[in-house]
Amino acid sequence: MGKSVYALVWPTATGLAYYAAAVTALALTKGQDGIATVWPSSGVLVAALLLCRREAWPIQLIAAAVASLVANLGLGNSVGASLGFTLANVAESFICAWLLMRNNAERPFSARSADIAAFFLMASLSSFVSASLASLFAPNQSPVFWFSWFSTDLLGILLVTPLILTVGWSVKRGRLLPRHQTIGQIAGMFALVVAVAAFTFSQSKFPLLFLPMLTILAAVFRLGVLGAAGGVLIVAIVSSAAITMHSGPEALIDADPMTRSLFLQFYLLSLFAASLPIAVLLGARRRLVNQISENIRLLQLAETVANVGHWRLDLTTQAISWSPEVFKIHGMHDASPPAYDAAIDAYHPDDQGFVQAKLADAIDHHRGFEFRARIVRPCGQIRYVFSRGEFDGGTSDRPLGLFGVIQDITTQVAYEEKLREAAELAAQAADQAQILAETDQLTGIANRRRVTVFLEKAIADAQSSNGTLSIAVLDIDHFKAINDRYGHMAGDQVICRVATDASRQLRSDDMLGRIGGEEFVIVFPHADAYIAMMIAERVRKAVEASHSNPSVTISTGVAQWARGETSDSLLRRADDALYAAKRAGRNVLRLSAKPHRILFDGRIAENTA
Repeated sequence: MGKSVYALVWPTATGLAYYAAAVTALALTKGQDGIATVWPSSGVLVAALLLCRREAWPIQLIAAAVASLVANLGLGNSVGASLGFTLANVAESFICAWLLMRNNAERPFSARSADIAAFFLMASLSSFVSASLASLFAPNQSPVFWFSWFSTDLLGILLVTPLILTVGWSVKRGRLLPRHQTIGQIAGMFALVVAVAAFTFSQSKFPLLFLPMLTILAAVFRLGVLGAAGGVLIVAIVSSAAITMHSGPEALIDADPMTRSLFLQFYLLSLFAASLPIAVLLGARRRLVNQISENIRLLQLAETVANVGHWRLDLTTQAISWSPEVFKIHGMHDASPPAYDAAIDAYHPDDQGFVQAKLADAIDHHRGFEFRARIVRPCGQIRYVFSRGEFDGGTSDRPLGLFGVIQDITTQVAYEEKLREAAELAAQAADQAQILAETDQLTGIANRRRVTVFLEKAIADAQSSNGTLSIAVLDIDHFKAINDRYGHMAGDQVICRVATDASRQLRSDDMLGRIGGEEFVIVFPHADAYIAMMIAERVRKAVEASHSNPSVTISTGVAQWARGETSDSLLRRADDALYAAKRAGRNVLRLSAKPHRILFDGRIAENTA
């Protein structure tokens, strides 16, 4: 009976959420023929289907169908139209979720642009089918009705589905908040989006539609996909509410309400199309950092300098002719150009020999040249120049010579230096991000990812050197009671204190990491079970002897690695020993017996703890 009741909880929640989203959308703003600007119910159902097992889809669809039918009847539609619209709505969500699951694109927020394109394409396809079905039951069939339905449902899927999926997957992973973010920071960022959107759509005097985009981009850089989906959804809600009050920049459009509503939908789609890819591409930051040097080189090749001067050297008379721009580059007044030797002397003393050699090579071999060098202006200012030219074979009325162009690239050189500095800073930031990604933010010790990598390496070293290795898994006793009695802040302090006390008892080669809420693991390289037990006992005593309030104890399970054993089986044996310590009354250690036999693939054939 309990399972059957529990099985109805999520479909009921889906139906209520579907109905609430539908009623809210219709209450905020109504377009022509009762179609809302955004239909979030479609996104609610798509996300619900993707988050549940395939076996639960029928009851989820039934719950949503009932909610849709009630909402349509409440709107005043006829029974026939309500049934038709319900069929269109439910079929749309089913098709979208089915296509995403079938193409393994149910998580379209990775760093691959193809996944985003697939999500958008499948949402568009399902909205197309829904709009076509709805048009068959519409009292007033028209292309405007079809397009309005299509864009409204497409917006609902694009805006709501990513937000619910992001939160749902975070809950399943046990981490609701984005990494390195707090509830206060998230609330503050979304409050900023609300404030700017409210300001933008509370007036109809100025076209300020660009302002929400700025705040959404800020939310994207801070919160990633959550910022993109949540920010655009907030703008959609605020702008929809503004429609009912005949407010907002779209009111400046000289058109009927339906056209304004379609414009707003296009605007929201533009926000989504601009923000979500940025959020996803931030995940590929490291790859972009690695490409920055190549991009800089290509940028330098493509960039041109506006002020370009030309010059010519007469090889017969050694006379030089300059265009006015050459005089400007040299910082000289427009007058007679200097002689050849004086022109060479205008270059920096360290560059004069190099420039002269380049020109002499071009003259001797009748070929082109190019070089970068420094010139010193009469005022002492140093400018960087780039010169390129070719040998001029001459004609009957023009003697042999060298013809070239010269560009002042001082700004470009400074820009290149800044780009190099930026690349170095970006590389440093990437290194810092790697460190943060491997550190538990509460305690400052290694997190699960770093401990897993360390344990795998330690097993490989022990395997190759025929060495020893042990681990200990420890858990704070009665931690839930501490949270309930003293609060979560005190619980966090207890976790930090245990981490500190444990770290002080370890050897320099040992690694302590936090792998769960109040659960830790210690890796003891080059240590058998006896040594591991001694160190783990020191840790237990240190935690027990702490005089901080509230006082706590720990239970510990120790396991020694057996040759050929995998990290998963080693952790599992240590975890079994931990639960044996819990059953023994807590605040004790238990050692897992070695497995009798390890299969070729690392599985334990016989194991006792």
